[in-house]
Amino acid sequence: MIASKSIIFLAEKTIRKYKTKDPFKIAKAMGIELVVKELGNLKGFYKVIYDIPFIFLCSSLDSKEAKIVLAHEIGHHILHKEFAAFGFEETSLFSPASRREYEADLFAAELLISDEFVENAVERGYTTEQMAAAIGVKKDFISLKISAYKFKKSPLQQ
Repeated sequence: MIASKSIIFLAEKTIRKYKTKDPFKIAKAMGIELVVKELGNLKGFYKVIYDIPFIFLCSSLDSKEAKIVLAHEIGHHILHKEFAAFGFEETSLFSPASRREYEADLFAAELLISDEFVENAVERGYTTEQMAAAIGVKKDFISLKISAYKFKKSPLQQ
């Protein structure tokens, strides 16, 4: 189990290192092989084959969902590489069944959603649902980012 603080730090470190929040650019810079193909019910998964990291994305994903799934799988690459020999297969994001899935979701939310977006939305009085609709993501994804944002802004963390 990885502490939320560490996950937030690793997402921020990734953004600084690669000078982008774009998961496609990050995956390429990290040397991850990206395979886009029909995966049936799966949105994506991460696997290391002969020491080469692969992320498989379902070809039927729209561009926003592909970014989220890719960011999630990069989270597995950074946070859970030791489990990748078996692959990470998910039929949906935000699965409560696995702590590793939660950790990868938190990484993806921190990578893709800026603190500035949260600050501006809160100032305008947006609800979680309105924030999610504004950027075209699920409410759960915004909730993860808000939790991370509150954690970073907590007086105990400064």
